[in-house]
Amino acid sequence: MKVLIYAFKSQLAPIGGPLGYLYNLKQEIDKNHDASIEFIQEDFKYESWKRKIRDIRCTKLRTILIRLKNIYKYWLLVYGRKHYAQTNLSNYDAVHFHSSLDMYSVRDSLSEYTGKVIFTSHSPTLLSFEIWDKSSWLEKLFLRIFRKLKQMDTYAFNRADYFIFPCPEAEEPYYHAWKEYADFKKEHQEKYRYLLTGIRPCKVKDNRENICKKYNIPLDSFIFCYVGRHNSIKGYDLLKEYAKEFLCQHHNVYFLIAGKEEPYQRLKNERWIEVGWTNDPHSLIAASDAFILPNRETYFDLILLEVLSLGKIVIASSTGGNKHFTNIESVFLYNSKHEALNIMDNISKMSLAKRKNLEIISKNTFVNNYTCEIFYDNYKHILNSISANNKQ
Repeated sequence: MKVLIYAFKSQLAPIGGPLGYLYNLKQEIDKNHDASIEFIQEDFKYESWKRKIRDIRCTKLRTILIRLKNIYKYWLLVYGRKHYAQTNLSNYDAVHFHSSLDMYSVRDSLSEYTGKVIFTSHSPTLLSFEIWDKSSWLEKLFLRIFRKLKQMDTYAFNRADYFIFPCPEAEEPYYHAWKEYADFKKEHQEKYRYLLTGIRPCKVKDNRENICKKYNIPLDSFIFCYVGRHNSIKGYDLLKEYAKEFLCQHHNVYFLIAGKEEPYQRLKNERWIEVGWTNDPHSLIAASDAFILPNRETYFDLILLEVLSLGKIVIASSTGGNKHFTNIESVFLYNSKHEALNIMDNISKMSLAKRKNLEIISKNTFVNNYTCEIFYDNYKHILNSISANNKQ
């Protein structure tokens, strides 16, 4: 079966979200010289515009242009007359989309397509909700356009022949955001497949001693780490709330935080350290004693796999894809602020030997379940099962 993954090769990168997910998968596709799975060729027009905007020195002007470009993109998506694919879909037995926006943007091509349509949604809620949540005041002036974006989610779920989720727990946000989802799944149960994500093991560029020295952290401190967006859905504000109370009671504890400091700002405490955006988050994680993942809602967070690959203890909210790790000894899930603080307290007082044992469990869990090799093998198995169904 010849499959097109509907994503531009030029945009794949070792980052979070669907582009990072597909970057990891493509590494294994290339390694196996698998010609049966293809990506869309480079979108030079997109890259040219992106480069021109990126080269603008004035930050405010650059931000406004990005917002205006988004508004125009969504206007074309909703009101535009033509919605065709960037390539001829009829050359493929199946097309795998990783965004409801991408799928809706080629709906004219899909109306004529006779192959199988596979859909993987990577959003921690319906994508239309996520776009609205992240939109600026300027974008929110165009409420009429954004209200219509829910059409793309409805279209994607109704048009797809198969859905691939990492695990059943990752569907939780959809039950919350879409009241009809439970009935929809019951009606289309045979369309669902599950594929655990895989990543390449993370590499550390710097050691704990240098990291502590760089950020003025005493080497014998207990360090909690967070890497990610500073927004509500990621639970950054909740983490600040936990830390504010925890730091008052524990005087040899530090919080090492990475990610762009917006829309939420840092906790004002000398033991809360904001690194900002960094191209080396893995050294920060490796230098820490435990990683906190406080999501309000989550799909299946790649950062959790990265932390496991680095052999670190995880403290995570019991929501969405995080629940898949319930039985892993080195992953501690909580349901409330009280539980989170208790877990943080217990781990910070844990013996070094016990922590080291948990770190070994994290590493082994990653190696046995979440590598790119396992990811690719399982993906091929799903594609083969879909192909077999088509022949029946």
